Amino acid sequence: MMKNLYSGDSLIRRTDKSARMHEIIGANKEYQGVLTPASMLNLDAAIASNDIESNATTKTTMTDSRSFVIFAGWIILSLQILLSTNASATDLGTHGASFKITEEPFIQMMKNRMEKVDIESEKDKIQKRAKYKVENPTPVKGIQPATKDRTFYFDPSYTLDKDAALPCGKILHKAGATVNPLEHMDLNRRMFFVDGRNHDQIEWLKERLKTPSPKVKNQIIEDRVILIGGSVFKLKEELSDTHADKVYFDQSGELTTKFGIKASPAIVVQEGLALKIEEVEIPR
Repeated sequence: MMKNLYSGDSLIRRTDKSARMHEIIGANKEYQGVLTPASMLNLDAAIASNDIESNATTKTTMTDSRSFVIFAGWIILSLQILLSTNASATDLGTHGASFKITEEPFIQMMKNRMEKVDIESEKDKIQKRAKYKVENPTPVKGIQPATKDRTFYFDPSYTLDKDAALPCGKILHKAGATVNPLEHMDLNRRMFFVDGRNHDQIEWLKERLKTPSPKVKNQIIEDRVILIGGSVFKLKEELSDTHADKVYFDQSGELTTKFGIKASPAIVVQEGLALKIEEVEIPR
């Protein structure tokens, strides 16, 4: 079947070529009369040239026609969509339960809530919470009432990570040197670590504060009370005027962690080039 089709196509092409040959011979006098081999070559060239021009013209025409058809198709499709928009809005009825939207708009909801808020009352609550936090700081974690007496020492020596120099530029210690501050100064403090929430510890503190502080190198040792829990303000009211202004709080357990204190009450004093720490069990 393919062969027959091919033969038919060849026949058509030959028929078209013969027709064009007659047209060319009629239009050109040089081909009229007897055809010589030379004139036959010229004739074939003319036919081939005519075929190329014809094919090019046909292809251009077909391309232009195809583009026009595609463009026209898009126009028609767009018009159909526009014209069918109204027709697509069909009422399909109600299926299942439906409810009206009753949700309150967000901005209106915030306005309504703000109208119900008592600004003065809320301000008073905030102030009370802030005052309570100041008067009752978060207790130091990990400190328990002492269940036995324990005495140990803390060496305050540390290693320098850079040179220690005076403002004038003189270097006191090179980086990497180990320095003990107690070699250059004395700790003229006696520190009491107590829990202000524990009544027994407060009574123990009051008795110990009555004992005169020892002297170190003829220097008077001052007492410092450091709470690990409870209210600084409340304890100041219970102490005498002599010690009322010497009450502090160990914020975030910085000192107890550094000294290694695990129980209260505890006393810290200088002994030589170290700090002597005593955790005291209070008899019941």
